[in-house]
Amino acid sequence: MTDTTKVAGPNRLRYTIIETDAEPLISESRVSVFDVMDAHDAGDSIYEIGLTFNLSPLQVETALDYISQHRADLEPRLAEIEQHLAEREAYYRRQAAQIDQYIATLPMTSQRAALHVLRERAENEYKADTDADRAERP
Repeated sequence: MTDTTKVAGPNRLRYTIIETDAEPLISESRVSVFDVMDAHDAGDSIYEIGLTFNLSPLQVETALDYISQHRADLEPRLAEIEQHLAEREAYYRRQAAQIDQYIATLPMTSQRAALHVLRERAENEYKADTDADRAERP
């Protein structure tokens, strides 16, 4: 893995962007610049991004400075990452569907029946609690 540290902005001496082979990361965190870019493009404020990713406002500003300087390079890479994640999610959803189909063909045992009863009871309690919470809100 190749690491190169770049300071993004004149007053960003504490936090930097660390460029790795995989993606640029914000120093003193495990957060990718792409995470901040995606959240910011979705309309999140600096404060909201900081809360979501456990970053200080200065770390978020450092990332946003880096993004503004390198947006032309970052956007195609972000599109590739999003496509890869969508493909991965589709793959795992297909895997889960195949497993569900296989399980549905298995004979019902007393243990499976007991599990179904427990799951239904938990789902009903969750729905009742959720409905009660919604009724209490103005």
